[in-house]
Amino acid sequence: MRRRHRTLLWLAGICAALAIAVYFQIRRENVVDRLSAIDPAQVRSLRVECRGCTTRRFERVDGHWQMREPSPVRADDAAVERLLAIAGAPVRFRHPRGALDAGKIGLDPPQAVLTLDATVLRFGATDAINGDRYVDAGATIALVPDRFSALLFEPAEREMAVPPAAAQ
Repeated sequence: MRRRHRTLLWLAGICAALAIAVYFQIRRENVVDRLSAIDPAQVRSLRVECRGCTTRRFERVDGHWQMREPSPVRADDAAVERLLAIAGAPVRFRHPRGALDAGKIGLDPPQAVLTLDATVLRFGATDAINGDRYVDAGATIALVPDRFSALLFEPAEREMAVPPAAAQ
């Protein structure tokens, strides 16, 4: 067998191993354990509070999202839907609320708070090893992949709908 063929077979084997690893990672994240059981279509109000940023509050009116704080304007529906999707983040691990020191994991005080109707999710620091975010989700503290924290700390202007005159 030529050297080139051996190299190609070896690289194909590495690609196959990576594909298998990706498959199992996605399969693990698609487990039914989600951060909350909230149906995003049923949520009527949403509030985002975070350290060092302006509090944002939204309400669903006639099927569209309206920003109430800091400015009473129409909100970008897609941006608010991305915030709602945080409630369905896959959970990697759950700990009972008293099992971890809230101060050490950034939950006392929380770095951000997402309130969906009556459900409150408090976000703490990230895990140093896996980069997962600690979330106080009621009776448990969950570790979820941190793919959303930028959404929590965005400025309010990014969630405002573009006025028709500015779109032209």
